[in-house]
Amino acid sequence: MGAPIKFLHTADLHLKRDEPFRLNVLSWIVSKTEKLANGLIIAGDLFENDIEASFLRGKVREIFERINPLPILIIPGNHDSLAYSPETHYGDNVILFSEGPSKIKIKGIKIAGIPFHPQLDFSQCIEKLEFESKPDVAIAHGTLYDKKFPEIYTELEEEAKYMPIYSWHVEGKMKYLALGHYHSRFIQVGFGKTQVVYPGAPLATSRRSVGKRFVALVQIEKDGEVKVEKIPVEISSYWKKIEWMVFPGKEEKKLEEIDREIKRLACKKVMLEGKIKGSIKMGEREFRDRVKEIEEKYRSSFKCIHLLCEIKHWAHLIQNPTVALFMEKLRGKNYDDLLKERALELTLSALEKLRK
Repeated sequence: MGAPIKFLHTADLHLKRDEPFRLNVLSWIVSKTEKLANGLIIAGDLFENDIEASFLRGKVREIFERINPLPILIIPGNHDSLAYSPETHYGDNVILFSEGPSKIKIKGIKIAGIPFHPQLDFSQCIEKLEFESKPDVAIAHGTLYDKKFPEIYTELEEEAKYMPIYSWHVEGKMKYLALGHYHSRFIQVGFGKTQVVYPGAPLATSRRSVGKRFVALVQIEKDGEVKVEKIPVEISSYWKKIEWMVFPGKEEKKLEEIDREIKRLACKKVMLEGKIKGSIKMGEREFRDRVKEIEEKYRSSFKCIHLLCEIKHWAHLIQNPTVALFMEKLRGKNYDDLLKERALELTLSALEKLRK
C-alpha cells in the first residue's frame, strides 16, 4: 500500500422530494469529500424509496459529478434496494454494488460491497467473496448485534432482522466495516483490529436522531492501521431531549431552572423536546400555563421547541404530616431525581389507596 487513503463514510440520507434540504446535506457531504478525502462511501438508504430515486436521480447525479473523478461507492439499503439497475446512471465516478456481493480495488485498497438482501445475513454474503487476502474495507447495510449497544437492535424494531452482523463475522476479517441502517447516533466499536462504524444519519430523520450529526473520516495508513475521525455536519439540525423532575412545593424553583437551562441551550439548529415529570401542589392548569409561557418565550431561539408536562397534583395528600415529613427526608437524600420521584410516586399512590 502506498500513501494513506481517506474515505468519508455516511449513510441513511433517505432523500425525498418533499424535504429538499436533504439534497443540501448531500451536497455538503460531497464538497467535504473533495476537501478531506480520496472518495465517499454511502452505506445504503441514500433514497427513501425507488420512486423518490427515479425523480431525484438527475439532481443527485449532478451533485456527484462535481467531484469527478473522486469515486463514490454506494450500496443499496433496505429502503432503496430497487433504486439501482444496469440502466440507471448516477455519475461516471459512481461505483454501485447492486448486483450482489462484489469487490474492487482503489489505490491498493481492497473493498467489499455487500448490498442489502432481505433473506441473507452478512456472513453468508462476505463468504461469497474471494480475495487473495482479507479486504481492507467492507460496506454493508444491516444490524450489528452487540451487548454493548443494545439500542441498535431495540430502536430498529422490526427492521432489526435485516442483515444481522455479529462480532465473529467481522473480527480480524477486515480493517474497517462501514455500516448503515442505524440512524440515531454515531457508533464506533472495535473487534480486535477491526473497526466498525455506524455514522448515524447525517441529518435528523426522526426524533430519535438525537445530538449533533456526523460523518466518519476514515484513514487507512500504509501499515494498515485505521484511524476514524468524527466530522460534524455543520448545516444539519438535530434533536435535543431533556427531562426535568419537579417535586411538590418546589415548582417555582424548578420553573426557574428550566428557563435557565433552555436559555443556555438556545440554538437555531436545535430541535428541543423537553419533558417535565413529577408531582406538584400548584394547580395543574397554572403550572402548564407557566410552562407554555417558557415555551413561547424561546420559540424563536430554536428551530423547534416542544415542552410536555407529565405532572400529577397531590395537594390533598401533601397536607398529611407523615407525607410532609417523608418528603422532607427524601429531599435531603443524595439520590438520583428519578429514584426520588419513583419513591414519592409509590408512597403517595399507596396512601391514596388507603384513603379509599
